[in-house]
Amino acid sequence: MSKNVSSDNGVEVIVQSEGNQGVEVQVLKSYGVGLDVHSRFVAVCVHVRNNNHVFRYMSDFDTDWNSLVAAKKWAIDIIREHSDPVPDLSQPLHYVLEATSTYHMPVLRAWSGIPSVINPMIAGATQKKTDDLDAERLSFHDLTGVWPESFIASDDLSELRVLIAERNRYSKLATQCSNRINNILVRFGITIGRGSSVTKNGDVRAIVENLASDSPSVFENICPDPLPVEIKNLIRKEYILYDHYVSEAISYLSRVRQKVYSMEWETKDGTIPGTEMVRILCTTPGIGEITCFTWLAYIGTPRRFPNSKAISAYCGLDPSLKVSAGKVTSVKKRSGCRTLHSILVTSADRIIRAHSEAFGRWGYLMAQSSGKWKKATNAVGRKLCTAMYHMMMTGKEFTYENYTMLQQASIFEIPVDELPLLNPDFKRYIKILKENDIHTSTDMITAYLSCTLGSTKGLGRKFFVTIRDYIQRQHHYQNEYKKLQQSVCSR
Repeated sequence: MSKNVSSDNGVEVIVQSEGNQGVEVQVLKSYGVGLDVHSRFVAVCVHVRNNNHVFRYMSDFDTDWNSLVAAKKWAIDIIREHSDPVPDLSQPLHYVLEATSTYHMPVLRAWSGIPSVINPMIAGATQKKTDDLDAERLSFHDLTGVWPESFIASDDLSELRVLIAERNRYSKLATQCSNRINNILVRFGITIGRGSSVTKNGDVRAIVENLASDSPSVFENICPDPLPVEIKNLIRKEYILYDHYVSEAISYLSRVRQKVYSMEWETKDGTIPGTEMVRILCTTPGIGEITCFTWLAYIGTPRRFPNSKAISAYCGLDPSLKVSAGKVTSVKKRSGCRTLHSILVTSADRIIRAHSEAFGRWGYLMAQSSGKWKKATNAVGRKLCTAMYHMMMTGKEFTYENYTMLQQASIFEIPVDELPLLNPDFKRYIKILKENDIHTSTDMITAYLSCTLGSTKGLGRKFFVTIRDYIQRQHHYQNEYKKLQQSVCSR
């Protein structure tokens, strides 16, 4: 059940009643402005409230600067002339538009105010697709207060994002050159790059450059056939390009570092210098300097997120659940910010493969028991995201003090020979465990938590599912073991 409550400023609030208490769910604003933005024009729709009626006004404008400024003036004039009562236009103008590549950014600069920039995929669609209908839908969304105010990156953050993108572009181009050189060599029977980089490994590069020279040497265990002249020229050209791209990537990384260090970064209580913020974030497991720079550039301030779940969703690491009759019917992971999602999942993959510390071991055990590596990397990536959010909020270094995920459970100790009495699924693994010097349940759990069983032949996914069940249901297994002992004593 819901009802409308009028506030002093004339804005109506839809209140949904829950028992005797109401929960504010939506604000009906005095006007609504929606923009459908394209590269060459922008369609503007304004909804105004006049007593008990709502009127719609439409117009199209070019996307040059003067036209965008005129579009804003037109919207304000429409609101002032046709609203009754007239809203307070001394306040910043609020409006809704879709994120359309970079075409919406000039509008944000020209209009300022309080924008809500939304994903076109979640905005909903009209039955008929036209620019005017899109603008009308967005204006109605603004009128009814469907979308919250969006965070708009400052000029410093925008500059930082561009510098990072350029650094990544040159780094990618350098990698392409390296792959191209190796591909060319393999075509002519030279497999020197099979175990090492033909660009980053100095010894390997020296050999390849020798083979591409006018007077190549003969090397042991390398195809003796000489390379054609055109291929030699191509390899030399690729090395020149590689060196240029690496130099540019290093140059842009230096500019990124200088920019981040020169800025003040917000916490929940104030700001701290960039050098200190980077040092704090780099204490997160698996997080390096470049990842920190990218995180800061795209997060900006942690205050824009109400909690860690919101920032996980922004990074594409929070699954969206569909629930019916109290049960989860499907799980779908939202895409979020692809750049942040990529760096967090890559960092998670790296520490899971190393499994040398708690996050990595936890993710590795999840991958072993579920058989889903991607699921594990997303789960660890979400923990990294949450950790960095709280570190940025508090300005404190990372610590495992509040994590209990890998604390060893209180395991009652019995010989591994007796495990099949509690769970028959253990029977097939007893011989393998003993061969690996595991003779008690405590030995088994210790080896499991230290991730030393993952590469053991014969211990597959089913074993890891069984051992997780054994840890999680200790009380049940302990009671079953007591019953068995009492049964033996009664005989």
